[in-house]
Order: sequence, then structure tokens, then C-alpha cells
Amino acid sequence: MKRILSLFLFLFLLIPGLRAEDETASPAPQRQRPKVGVVLSGGGAKGMAHIGVLKVLEELNIPVDCIVGTSIGSIIGGLYALGYDATELDSLVRAQDWNQLMKDQVERRDVAYSLKKDDDKFIVTIPFMNHKMLTAETESARGVQGGLLKNVPSALVEGQNLNNLFTKLSVGYQDDVDFNTLPIPFACVAVDLNTKEEVVFHRGNIVTAIRSSMSIPGYFAPVQNGSQFLVDGGVLNNLPVDVAREMGADYIICVDLHHFKKNKADSEQTIPEMFSSLLSIMNGEKYKSGRAASDILIEPNTSAYGVLAFDDQSVDALVDSGLVAANRVRPQLLSLSSHLKTYQEPHHLRPPKAIDLSRDSVRITQMEIQGADAGDMAWLLSKTSIGPGELVSGNDMDQAMATFYNTRAFTKIAYAIAGHEGDYRLKIKFSPERIHQAGLGFRFDSEEMASILLGMSLNKHKLFGSKLDFETELGANAHALLRYGFTFHNLTQLSLSARLGHTAFDNYEAGRMLYTDRFNAFRGEAAYQITGWRNADIRFGVFYDNFREQIAFTQEAEDYVRPGEQRRGSVPGGFFNWQFDSLDDNYIPTRGLKMNLHGAASWSPGWTYEARMDLKAVLPLGPGVDFIPQTYNRWLLGESPARFYENTVGGSLYGRYSDWHLPFIGMNHVHSSLDRVDIARADLRINVFRQHFLTLMGNYLLEWNIDKEAKALDLVHNYGFGVSYVIGTIAGPVQVATHWSNISRTIGFYFSLGYDF
Repeated sequence: MKRILSLFLFLFLLIPGLRAEDETASPAPQRQRPKVGVVLSGGGAKGMAHIGVLKVLEELNIPVDCIVGTSIGSIIGGLYALGYDATELDSLVRAQDWNQLMKDQVERRDVAYSLKKDDDKFIVTIPFMNHKMLTAETESARGVQGGLLKNVPSALVEGQNLNNLFTKLSVGYQDDVDFNTLPIPFACVAVDLNTKEEVVFHRGNIVTAIRSSMSIPGYFAPVQNGSQFLVDGGVLNNLPVDVAREMGADYIICVDLHHFKKNKADSEQTIPEMFSSLLSIMNGEKYKSGRAASDILIEPNTSAYGVLAFDDQSVDALVDSGLVAANRVRPQLLSLSSHLKTYQEPHHLRPPKAIDLSRDSVRITQMEIQGADAGDMAWLLSKTSIGPGELVSGNDMDQAMATFYNTRAFTKIAYAIAGHEGDYRLKIKFSPERIHQAGLGFRFDSEEMASILLGMSLNKHKLFGSKLDFETELGANAHALLRYGFTFHNLTQLSLSARLGHTAFDNYEAGRMLYTDRFNAFRGEAAYQITGWRNADIRFGVFYDNFREQIAFTQEAEDYVRPGEQRRGSVPGGFFNWQFDSLDDNYIPTRGLKMNLHGAASWSPGWTYEARMDLKAVLPLGPGVDFIPQTYNRWLLGESPARFYENTVGGSLYGRYSDWHLPFIGMNHVHSSLDRVDIARADLRINVFRQHFLTLMGNYLLEWNIDKEAKALDLVHNYGFGVSYVIGTIAGPVQVATHWSNISRTIGFYFSLGYDF
């Protein structure tokens, strides 16, 4: 009996020990680490501060389990979610030309020569299409519309360049993607104009999502996504903390760019800044609740910077403001980091980082084209290096998009490189442009006062076929031009044109006014033109000029002309013209070359031959300093030309009174010159700051006086100097200049605002 009791007692004591050994061998599951969400608000260029905040989070090893953004916050957040770390983002934003990204235009050197001429003279161009000519695509994209004004663009910018940038940086994630499968789960916020409701992107095309979220109404065109027309998410939710909570974030780090306001005395605001202020009003309650719901609130002081402050100095300061703001709450961040370390970090393999086409290339296996005629598309692709089987880089795509976009036949061109390694499919969607165009140019100067240029072009944005242009200048020197052209598939053009013009200018000699010339002229022209080159254009053809000259009498003119004298003339002839222009800007260039070679023969009676050459080069000497040599040459040979064709020089504007009027610094008025004229000019331009430039100018005028009977050569030498101050503005350059020459022998002044035409 004792043995049985002893056995039971032994087993009773042994079983708990066995249970304890078993529990030690199989430990209890570890607690799951709380998720950290980061929320980035909108704010334009101020969003560069987000990068500084992310740098501090990485330094403190705080994991980011999901990231949510609005507007610029969606850009920084989306790229971070694609695998770019804060240092890479810093390098990316500094490497961009934000001034170019915030516009649709590509660099001027990539624009076809025929289109540069419009860009250089029209301040505003508005494409349009009447209701009968709306295609099914444009009608569905823009709604059923009628009339000129209802068919103008919905915003200043389509966002073409930004779209291309996001596409280059997100290769590998351009299919219909669940954003939770990105290297870091991501969401962004937009607003649907149709339903007036908030739209949260958790899946789809990430480029479309980001581009929609930052589509500032009125500046960027709405993004069409199915039946939705999407604009900036800041309209309803500029601080989407609620979205991060719904994604499962336990701790939320919120970056608010709008807490610090500008001084009330700084009442003047740009349009984007006013829109930013309106956003704060429109979503005030949701904004306040978002701030209250965040666990750690980071508030960079960006009040000294505007929403378009993308210059290098501002970007540096804004990134630093993010660093400063994050370090201001460093104790809270350290506490969170320490707390998270008490949990075992879950082991999971993150998806690969997106491919950056700026650094890597991919091979295209297939191409899919939408919105372009098959014949047009074949021609367009022949001008690029992209296609099935080709290895494509970011530069290749940039050049291709520039080629397509510079035809001006499309309002938007979106591309995507879908698929994964070994199977990349290039998809390009063309959105046809409204084919007609209206243009407005304006110039005010101290010589002619105000001049207005109006233009109307039918079929302007068709690649090929018939085109009709009408242009008129209203001012002291007025003209009207009507031109019909037919463009062939080899990008040559046949054209017929008629031009009526009125010109009036005072003739001076030795600083005194002699008489006033008034010309009424008609020119009819038939020409063959070789177009399509980016920087060059060739035209040749025949012309017929008919003109009438009337001379206003002055006492000083008695030795030169008879009072009220009138002269008429009819002159037929032929011409050849070759032009080259690679300047990066027509008015304030920093690099490039511009050249014009012109030859003509006319009968008046007797043959007169014209040879003309103009040359301008921009040579950088150092940061902000450029040397600009120029020459203007025109020689008339053969019989004495009609007065209408005589050389005239003076002023700063090339071609003010005729196509062959040459500028000469040192006098505003017109100086009638001899038959052979050469002008050499040199400018030294200094960039004072931003768009402010100081230019020192000097030129030399050589006139060749050839006495055929005496077989003698007499050279006439003249010279002039000047100083100008130019400010680049959205309405064109503003110029103030003072000058002197040995012809006028007086100090002169000149002021101008606007474009030349």
C-alpha cells in the first residue's frame, strides 16, 4: 500500500515539471509590432520640407509601414513608396528643372522651327474647335460643347512634363497595381469634380493617382479616369490622417505645411498661393480634425516661401526646414523608436524598388498606340528611336515625347511601360489637340507706343493637309497677312500668301529730321518650304511687290525731295531663305546660335540682287555672364534699287519697318544707308539676380560707297554704345536702355514691354 501511495505522489510532483519543460520548449507568440503611418500634406514647393522629415525618420530607424499624401505630399509619398529613400529624393528634386516641369512646353531647342516663330511673337495661343468638328474622343473627354469659348482648354497646363517624370521613375509598377503591394503601402487623395466627392487611390496606375492628387484647379487640367474628372485632393482633404487610420496605422506621424502663416502685412499673393489659402478655408474642419488625430505632429516653418519656390536656394532652405521641424519633436520620435524596438521586427521581403529610366534601360517587347491615325503614327515613330525590340532609356522617351508633343497636334501624350523584367509593354495614348488656334501678341515701346498682333489659324494642329492663317498687326506700322499652305507627308509645304502693310518712319541725317516716308505695300508670294527640322527651315519661291511711297514735306527736306512727292513701283522677283535657330530662348538666351541667310533677285526695271546675312551667338563666360556677338549684313548689287528696298538702320528692333530693316544701337530713329551695309555688334550680359539682366552693348556700322564711274571706294564708319536693363516677365521682357552714337550725337532712351513681331 505504501508503495502505491509513494508512486502516485511521485507522478503528481513530476507532471508539473514536465508541463513547465514543454512550455519552455514552445514559447508564447511575440506581440505584433504596431504599424507606423506617415501623412504628408499638400503645399506646392513647400513640400520639399517632407524630404527633410523623412531623413530624420530614417536616421532614427523609425519604420514606415504606410504613407499617405495629398498634392505635393502624394508626389513625395508616392516616390518614397516606390522605394526611393530620402537621400535619393533629395537628389531627384534638385536635379529637376522645375520651371520646365510646371509647364507643358519642352525646351525651345527641341521645338520645330516653324513653331518657334509663333512662340516668339504670341503671348497667348488658344487652341479651339467648333462643335461640328469635335471628334468622339474629344467630345467624351470634354463634354458636349459648342462655340469658341467653350472649347478652350480647361487650365493653363496639362501636366505633360510632370506626367513624363513620374512615368520614368515608376517603371515596374505601371499596370493596374494594388498600392498595398508597393515597397511601402501607399494611398493618395483626389476630388472628383462630377460628384464633388473625395476619391482615395488604393490601386490603379500610380502615375494617374499622383497626377490626379496634385492637379491644382485652373492651373493643371483635371485628370480623366473613367467617368471621373479629378483635381487636387487638397480641395476636400489636405491632411488625410483618416486615410492612414483606415489603412491600419496605429501611430501616425503627420507633416503639416500650413500651420505657419505669412505675415498679414504680406497681402499680395500669386494665383497658386491664393488657391492654397482657399484650400485651408474649404477643408478647415477636416484639416483641424486631422491635426488632432495625429500622434506626432511635425510643422515645418515654410511661411517665407511661395508654392512655386522651386529655385535651388529655396529648395535647400525648405529641405532644411523639414529637418529642423522633425528635430524639434525629436524626443517624441526617439520615444516612439524605443517603444517599437520592444517588438520583434516582422520578417517579410519587400517588393523590389521601381526602375528609374533616367539611370536604367528596358527592352520593349510590344507597343500599343491609342488616339493617333495609323499613317500619322508610322511617320511619328520614324522620327524616334523607340519601337518593339529596342532598348529604351529615359532620354529616348524624353526625345520621343518632345518630338510627338512639338507637332502641336496633341494636347496630351501619356505613356506607360507596363509589365516586368523580360516583358515590358510600351503603351502610348495620344489626346488630339483642338485643330484651330487663336493668338494674341502685345508690345509697348517708346517708338511706336502700343502694337497688338492678332492671329487666327485653321487646321493649325493638323500634321498634314490644308492650313489657312490670318494675321494682323494694329499700330503705327500695321499689316495684314493671309496665307494658305498644304503640308505633305514628307513635311514639305506649298504656300500662297498675300500681305498688305503700312509703314511710316522719319528720316534723319546728322541728328536732324529731314522728312517722313510713308509706304503702302502689297506682296504676293508663292513658296515651297522644307519644314520639320527642329532648328532649321528652307524656303524659296517667287514674289510680286506693289508699293506706293508718299513723302511728307519739311523745310529741312527741300534739298532731298519735292513737297508731297509720290512714287509708285511694281517689282517681281524670286528669293531663297535659309534660317537656323538653336537658341534656348529668343529674348534672353543663355546658349545657342541663330542665323539667317537670304538671297533675292528683282526687276525694277533692271536686275537688282540682294544678299543678306544675320548671325547671333551666345557664349557663356561664367556663371551668369554671357558674351553675345552679332552681325547684320545686307548688300544690294546691280541696278539701283527702288527706294522701298533701300537699306535702313536704327533702333533695337530687327525688322521694325521692313523685313530688311537692321538694328543699330545708338539711335532710335531711322538712318538711310548706302547699298552695302555691315554691322558688327557685341553684348556683355550679366545676370544680376533671377530674371534681371544688365547688358553692355557696342556696335560698329560700315557702309560701302562705290563710285562705279570713278572706280573709287569710300568707306563710311559709324559706331554706337548703350546700356540696357531687362527683366523677364510672363508678358515678355521689360527693357529700359540708354545709348549714344556718332550719328545722332545725343543720348537717347528706349523702353519696351512685350514680344517682337
